[in-house]
Amino acid sequence: MRQDTVLSLLLVAAAQSSLVRAHDHHGANMNFDAGEPIGGVLKLHIFLMSIAFGVLFPIGFVLGLRKHRLHVPVQSAGGVLAIIGFVLGHAHGGRAFKENAHSKFSWFMLWLLVAQLGAGIYLKLHTEKRFNDVVRPYIRIAHKYMAITMIVTTYVQVLLGVVAWLGYCYDGYLGQCLAHLIMGSSFLAYGIWLLLLVRLAGPWLSKFGRSPELYDSAMIMVWGLFNTFTEHGFIEKAHGWSHKDLQHTSMGVIWFCGGLLSTYMLRKAEYKERSLFPSIILIFTGAAMAAHEQDTEFSTKVHFVFGFSLVLAGLTRCIEIMLITTGLIRTDTKEPNPFQYIPVFFLCHSGMAFMSANKESVTAVGNMGIDIGTFSLGYLSISFLLFFYAYFLMQLFSELGKHSDKDMALPTAADGMIYQTVGQQDIEMSVTSPPALRNRVHGDSHVLFNADDDHDTDSDDDNDGFERQDAHGIVIRNSRSSDSIELEPVHSN
Repeated sequence: MRQDTVLSLLLVAAAQSSLVRAHDHHGANMNFDAGEPIGGVLKLHIFLMSIAFGVLFPIGFVLGLRKHRLHVPVQSAGGVLAIIGFVLGHAHGGRAFKENAHSKFSWFMLWLLVAQLGAGIYLKLHTEKRFNDVVRPYIRIAHKYMAITMIVTTYVQVLLGVVAWLGYCYDGYLGQCLAHLIMGSSFLAYGIWLLLLVRLAGPWLSKFGRSPELYDSAMIMVWGLFNTFTEHGFIEKAHGWSHKDLQHTSMGVIWFCGGLLSTYMLRKAEYKERSLFPSIILIFTGAAMAAHEQDTEFSTKVHFVFGFSLVLAGLTRCIEIMLITTGLIRTDTKEPNPFQYIPVFFLCHSGMAFMSANKESVTAVGNMGIDIGTFSLGYLSISFLLFFYAYFLMQLFSELGKHSDKDMALPTAADGMIYQTVGQQDIEMSVTSPPALRNRVHGDSHVLFNADDDHDTDSDDDNDGFERQDAHGIVIRNSRSSDSIELEPVHSN
């Protein structure tokens, strides 16, 4: 997000001047009618924001991680659409909404976007070419983490937008609404986390030598501790303990105690050591939720679907670990075994099912005459789409890495050139020795010593070292330091 985004900042300035006199459709005293149709301007706002935050920014983030040439135009286009959508969202003349979190949170999203765009422009200016830029490394780190934050906050803002559109979570429903959205999102995030570990993070876990279940267990323990103290009277003042408070709080206690046990057992475990305790926690949580009595029969059935999905996630996770530990599933391959995606998907589906089980949602659907089968298949379709998009982004990251490695592949002897990686001593011998000795050491080929890949690939000032040609016609180039030397390749005779 970098070049060609000055236009975005100009749009921000225009937005600020127009928003000073923005309409009061979000005032708390406005009459709210959920049945009122949405106007064309608000529809355009939803469309632009969906394209910018739901498509362009996540794809641009992946392109940025791979330093792809399309990163700048994709993020710039997303920034322009987001600013326009923000202005339209606060200037429409359609349905009047109550005061809502979606409208307030949009300001945080705006300033986060402005900060990210500003950091991208700063990095593109390459001020280190003109003076000693000591701030640049910190800006790069902040820019990357702001992009990660943008992905998470985008999901939150989409949820808040759906809630505002449907008119949910008002008049005493806030507590149960937040409980379903937060817990459902936690299961969904857990599934995406496992997909990340399965699809991309295998080498990273192997490098650190830790069991994959160590991270599962730590996350379960922390979330259980949070859930234990927030389910009863966290948002609204509670009058006694209902059976729902007791069950939700006990679920937090189970997660904390089981996560603590598993974390302690795996604290020194190696990568090949696995644990079934996180899966057992999922199974018992799902069984408890499947038996969770509700006010209506339809709501009870929805909770059963959620619990059943969670049980399937735990069972298939147990089977996966047993297949891995017995060697029937290999973990040293680049592509995961197809079975490893099954527990991940059931976790994602359980999260979607639990979010759909809030009281206002099931009441509205029940009044429309939709049965549990149709309702479950509808949310199953949404789960497939979310899983597809997460998998698509990870696959895009993987494919871009393959193309990058292919583009950087060294020529072979079939191309008339031979390259070798050599040490500094060999380079000195190759430069200072006569041609006959060089041919005995290296044959008829010359050598290439690759530079460190950790430097900023966006920088254009890589040749601030020396470059000279020796008496035998070999070009010697030092890009940055003495251990990054290139000898110009020469075609074999």
